[in-house]
Amino acid sequence: MDKAYHYRQKNVRDLPIRDSVVRLWDAKDSPDRETIGEFFEPLFRTGFVFPYASLMPDYHPGENSMIGSVIPTKDTLLPSVVGGDLGCGVTAVQLPVEADELSAVLPNIRDGLRAGIPTGTSHNSQATERVANNPIWEKEPRTPLLTARLKSKLLRQFASLGGGNHFLEIQRDTRGRAWIMLHSGSRYLGIVIRDHYLEAGAAQDCIDARLYRQVPYIPLQCSMGRDYLADVQFALDFARESRKEMMLRSLEVLAAHCPAVVQAGADALVAAAHDVSHNYVALERHFGMDLLVHRKGAIRLAEGEVGFVPGSMGSTSFVVEGRGNEYAFCSCSHGAGRSMSRGEAFRRISDRDLEQSMDGILWDGKAQVKDEAPAAYKDSHLVMRGQKDLVKIRYELKPVLSIKGY
Repeated sequence: MDKAYHYRQKNVRDLPIRDSVVRLWDAKDSPDRETIGEFFEPLFRTGFVFPYASLMPDYHPGENSMIGSVIPTKDTLLPSVVGGDLGCGVTAVQLPVEADELSAVLPNIRDGLRAGIPTGTSHNSQATERVANNPIWEKEPRTPLLTARLKSKLLRQFASLGGGNHFLEIQRDTRGRAWIMLHSGSRYLGIVIRDHYLEAGAAQDCIDARLYRQVPYIPLQCSMGRDYLADVQFALDFARESRKEMMLRSLEVLAAHCPAVVQAGADALVAAAHDVSHNYVALERHFGMDLLVHRKGAIRLAEGEVGFVPGSMGSTSFVVEGRGNEYAFCSCSHGAGRSMSRGEAFRRISDRDLEQSMDGILWDGKAQVKDEAPAAYKDSHLVMRGQKDLVKIRYELKPVLSIKGY
């Protein structure tokens, strides 16, 4: 590796794979080299990755991807690396109320949030006037993806939480102040974008079919590459606007029980919220070069920027401030990261263990969310120790109400 990229810290190790390196941030001494190698070796064989890849301390294997990865290239887009959950991210805001003041009305708040924000495979029965007038509908993808049928579907999916690890929580910080945090993505839009470009890419004249079978790719200089980059941004904007609408609905529910929220104003609180995405690719400047940085389960935080590292539904989340570490391409983890697969969690975690791990937290779903149990995730404090040179902690947050997308 070129000396310009050398970096030494106790929590950082360079794992040589073929002719390249995976730079891993982790507090543990024994990384899962086999799993890391299985994912990165085919990718490094193509020669696309430059100057090296990074892994955040929440890393774990996903479906055809490595969650927690930061993969730069010079001029090549890798749609399969980023996947279909484009624009997935987290937004949160501190509320003008103490968490204890909400204790008596938390069940009513939960019922209001459940009624106003669809979860899992559910969607809105119809689009509200506010949703229909959202500025996102004034934008258009580069390719003819947004058919009348798809737009009708997206109108109803807009401001719905989705499933899996997506969540909506009321949390308490170390000073007792309440927060709202939610995690969601671009819903079906991201999947349509991914599938369109993976299918269309194989037929492009500027693409080597043999190489494409190993790792699907699109050169940036092809018109399709520029279109893909623009459509990823469209998905990012869609997901961010969807989260904004869910945050507004959440604050309207809270306003019915909390005069301080009424006084502060829901619109003003939404404007004060921070929002970070963790599944996307963007053209960025690093080490004096323009690089295409693919983040799958990782967020970008420049020095001083605010972001979030959620834990599981029963553990500590963190509000963080970026240190702008160039050697991680200004990245950090997007959460705690799974320690068990979903199937393993259902097999190994008992109903009693799940109940005990959620003691003191209002939640529902029971056995349906066993794959999201705290025991299925890494220790979020250990994850934070693994990236102490990437971010500094502003607040620690504990959930008091957790709604999962099941």
